[in-house]
Formats: sequence, structure tokens, C-alpha cells
Amino acid sequence: MIVALVADLMFESRIDAVARQVEADVRTVRGVEQVRAALDDTSGVLLDMSVAPEDTLALIGELKAARGGLPIIAFLSHVQVELTGQTREAGADEVLSRSAFVARLPQILSELSR
Repeated sequence: MIVALVADLMFESRIDAVARQVEADVRTVRGVEQVRAALDDTSGVLLDMSVAPEDTLALIGELKAARGGLPIIAFLSHVQVELTGQTREAGADEVLSRSAFVARLPQILSELSR
């Protein structure tokens, strides 16, 4: 299962639609604590960095310390340059603009589902 922390319902719908297309098991959540609670069977984590950025940055560090090989893909607005750097420094495997994330979403979900 892939855990996706998503703030926007429309964006959640887009992720769900692509997940159905590629037959990926994705569980969307709204908060950092829900990500932590869903980690038992997780093959990857998708993080919307607009959800409590400070908490989400801390979560990346926690996940990398606890499960270093767990793929973490973060996405955010292309204008959030400082947060992009902070997200990379925290240890996210990939940091993508929202548009790049959407363009690559079928590939990302397929790879994380393996």
C-alpha cells in the first residue's frame, strides 16, 4: 500500500483515479499522525508539503531514520523554492513540483506498487 498525505480533495480525487487506472493500492490521509499510523504495510509515501510543512519535514526525517529504504516522494508548488531545498535536506527521495508530480503519477504509483 502507498500512503498519500494530501491536503486538497480535488488532488486526492486525481490520485485516486490514477491509482485505479494502474491498479495501485493508495490510502490517502489528511495529517502527519495518520501517515505514522498507516506505515505497517507501506511500500512508499507521497507527501503534499503544503500540509503542515514543519511537521511534514520532521516526518521525513523520522521515516528515513526508522525505515531508510522506504521511498518518499514529496510534491509542492514550484514557487516554494526554500521548502523544496528543506524537503531535499530532510531526506525525501524525490521532490517534485505539482505539475511534474501529476505528469509522472502513473509511473510513480506503478513503481511504488511493486
